[in-house]
Amino acid sequence: MPIQNSTPARERRSQARTQAVLIPTSRAPLDGTPAVPQLRGHLDRGANAEQAEPSRKEGRQQMTQIMASLQAASSSEASRPPAFKTPSMKAPECFDGTWAFKVRSFIQSCQLICHNNSENFSQDRKKVLYYTSFIIERAEKWSEHYLSNLTNKDPNYLLNSWKLFESKLLTLFGDSNEVRKAEAGLDYLIMKEGGHVSLYIAYFRSLVSIIGDWGERAVIHHFRKGLPSRILDQLASHPSRIDSLQDLMDITLELDTRYHERQNEMSHHQEKKPEASKSNSFHPQNSSSSSQKMKKNFQRRDKPIILY
Repeated sequence: MPIQNSTPARERRSQARTQAVLIPTSRAPLDGTPAVPQLRGHLDRGANAEQAEPSRKEGRQQMTQIMASLQAASSSEASRPPAFKTPSMKAPECFDGTWAFKVRSFIQSCQLICHNNSENFSQDRKKVLYYTSFIIERAEKWSEHYLSNLTNKDPNYLLNSWKLFESKLLTLFGDSNEVRKAEAGLDYLIMKEGGHVSLYIAYFRSLVSIIGDWGERAVIHHFRKGLPSRILDQLASHPSRIDSLQDLMDITLELDTRYHERQNEMSHHQEKKPEASKSNSFHPQNSSSSSQKMKKNFQRRDKPIILY
């Protein structure tokens, strides 16, 4: 009988030892919270912290880069000079097509404004449409046909080509004999001995611009032909050879400036002599009148005179 009950006794002792070993691991702390779940919570938070740490570093790096780029942008804006703004210009006068000589001045006004504000007039179509608003009366009737077809995108269409628009204006409303008249005017353009080269150059340039490409040598020949003898004599003794029209104009302008400076010096010297004789003369009225007459003669002689 005792032998039969030994096996169950062993099993009971084995179970008791197993429970004794497991009790410390499952025993709750004094505060009543379970131990194993608490340990798992610490492990989970540690794992989440390790996973979140790289994302925080990346966020800080991105924030640092953003701040650096903003600082660089602000410093560049502060050091950048203000943008240049072209000054506003007077709008061209309205062109009605009545006077032929006004066509060229109208075109030049348009070109000047376009060059001054090239950003707004970067396309020919913008130029033409803007300046058609200054065409009135007779000339406006001509432009109405083209303005009625604004959707035409052909580059050879008048509204899309500034050169074509300019050419049509000159053909329809300009002087048909303008070039011939300019050539004749250039042949008969003469500067007087007491004239000013600056005015002569202005007339000469205006005529040459109408004629167009006439050749450098031919233009130089006509410019020299209209100069007075006092300048031609000095050009003949000039040490350097003159091969361009601009050089010739610069030299003649310098010579003419010296001439008029000398004339002014001589005029002041001559005006002092009558004043000196006035104190020793018994006829002061005659001396005064002769002085005023001489001054008027000089002023009349000093005015530039252009003959065609």
